[in-house]
Amino acid sequence: MRIVLQRLLPFFLLIVLLLPLTFVHKGELLLWVNQLRTPFWDVFFTRSSSLGNAIIVPFVLLLVLRFKLKWLAVFLLAFAVQVVLVLLFKKGLYSGELRPYLYFYRSGMGELIHLVEGVKIRYVNSFPSGHTATMFYLVSFFALLSRNTTASWVLMILGLFVGLSRIYLVQHFFIDVYFGILFGTTSSMIAYLIVRRFPKKWHAKQIQFNPQHVFKQIFNG
Repeated sequence: MRIVLQRLLPFFLLIVLLLPLTFVHKGELLLWVNQLRTPFWDVFFTRSSSLGNAIIVPFVLLLVLRFKLKWLAVFLLAFAVQVVLVLLFKKGLYSGELRPYLYFYRSGMGELIHLVEGVKIRYVNSFPSGHTATMFYLVSFFALLSRNTTASWVLMILGLFVGLSRIYLVQHFFIDVYFGILFGTTSSMIAYLIVRRFPKKWHAKQIQFNPQHVFKQIFNG
């Protein structure tokens, strides 16, 4: 557990520091972030948001295959935990929860929000932010893998940009993003502790795999 605390320290600090903001009315933080709009941030956050799309996971998997099978086990188990947590709330306990756009318009405050052109707006299933959960599952996994404190901070900040982008683009409230951070980070932590607690002989093995060759074949095809 000490190893997890050391490698994921930036993530745990972020979760603690952001906790008080979960008690602020969910619409206030979104309006504040949304008012910061500039052409630069429109492009920056639109591209940042795409990093949290689940479609990126298979491509990251190709990189993970370069490491020992222990890390492949952690990666896949963390992904499964993250998906279960997100779907449990998004499609189960909080199914139909209004997203910001519909929430503000039904409250008669639709004129207060500004949308980024070209961004497809979702209306329901707001809690939690799946993009944020996916991104924090990925960055926290690599923080565990890197064993480098500086890398952990950089990865955490990268994940934070994705979470912030979901608020900026009027796709999620802060509370959705906060629990996305929590679920994504927790998924990697749980998976790592389980794999470490139940070691297998095959964990030390490694697949002979060249991702550059695979990418080359995909793009040439």
